[in-house]
Amino acid sequence: MRSVLVVDNSGRGHAFADLFVRTDPDVVVHYAPGCEAIEHDRIVSAPWLDLYDPDPAPMVRHALELGVDLVLVGHPRPLANGYVDAFRAAGLAVIGPDRAAARLESSKVFTKDLCAEYGIATAAYRWFDAPEPAVEHVREVGAPVVVKCDYSCQGNGVFVCETVDEAVEAIERLMVARDFGPGGARVVIEDKLVGKEQLFFVLVSGEQYVMLPMAVDYPRSEDGNEGPMCGGMGAFCPHPEETPEVVDRFRRQMLEPLLAAVRAEGMDYTGVLYADCMLVGDRLYLIEINARMGDPEAEVVFPRITSDFTEVCAAVLERRLDRLPPLALTDEYFVDVAATQGPDGVHPGWPYGSVGRGHPVRGLADLDPERCQVFYGGARVMGDGALVTDGGKVLHLVGRGDTLEQAIDHAYEGIAKIGFTGIRYRTDIGKVMPWE
Repeated sequence: MRSVLVVDNSGRGHAFADLFVRTDPDVVVHYAPGCEAIEHDRIVSAPWLDLYDPDPAPMVRHALELGVDLVLVGHPRPLANGYVDAFRAAGLAVIGPDRAAARLESSKVFTKDLCAEYGIATAAYRWFDAPEPAVEHVREVGAPVVVKCDYSCQGNGVFVCETVDEAVEAIERLMVARDFGPGGARVVIEDKLVGKEQLFFVLVSGEQYVMLPMAVDYPRSEDGNEGPMCGGMGAFCPHPEETPEVVDRFRRQMLEPLLAAVRAEGMDYTGVLYADCMLVGDRLYLIEINARMGDPEAEVVFPRITSDFTEVCAAVLERRLDRLPPLALTDEYFVDVAATQGPDGVHPGWPYGSVGRGHPVRGLADLDPERCQVFYGGARVMGDGALVTDGGKVLHLVGRGDTLEQAIDHAYEGIAKIGFTGIRYRTDIGKVMPWE
């Protein structure tokens, strides 16, 4: 029996664990810290470990004590904190970008400057490490602009500002009030691109890569694509506009120049690279990079994969992705609706401010797993065995079906059975497009 350690605690991490055990009957996944609510005899959580510990030593010790064959780091915080470097230094086989390569996500300034140096198309920008010159710049150039914190806030900390006043308010929230933490110490202000957003996911092993299916993500918090940008309220897959021509354009215009720049900078990238692009005319512009798989995109992309994922990971480590057979995919549709922690009478809820925790979750036993699968995010198990909320994106209800409409119906049929104080979710995932 082979063993894998997945370092994560989100719906994405659960989707990784599920992908391993579903496609490989001979693997055990140690999921750290994971979620004890996951009921699978080959997924073992370790809730005593802290994903946000800047010191990777406890997680490394855990991996060594288990004697795992492979470590996969899926969460942006341990990637930014150099967990991959520490696992490698301990002699463990690990998939994920090291600290240097993880800067592609952990610093937007680093990535924008890389694009500028190597001629990779991106929106015109400037960055600032003090609020006064940032405000002065916005008043000078006018709106619309996009204001982003430099350090990754896991999908938050991005403001699309249609007026100068909105941009000034965003700068003050990021740099003065520090609503999004230390990531607001430096901000990027860039031109707003007008076009169609396209998301691409690539499994990378140095110079080699394999494209994963595209997905449609819903980054706005409210129905009708209103509200602030957040870490994603839902997603669906397959993408209705994924064609060989679309993928080929991404390879030529974005992926291969980007990987060449990464190699030229001496970085060795392994793992999933998520490129968020804007198509303007027939040209792709890079919006940002995530140095890991997206959440909630993982929850709809991974269920389509039927290839042995343990073998795929072995090909990544052994630099033989170029000899790997094409990924086997199901033709089914998958729709993720995120059940998030909204206002509970005390806290404004995610993504608007502080989040209430400890609210009991009801209704999971009523789900039909053949129609709707649950992936656990910000949830934990109490000493008495009760499942309670413990974060912003609490659960992901993923409907499956032979058509998009059927998958939508199954996702909303499932989430209608779930309840906890302050539950909030979008009601239009899959029914409108995020670019509409």
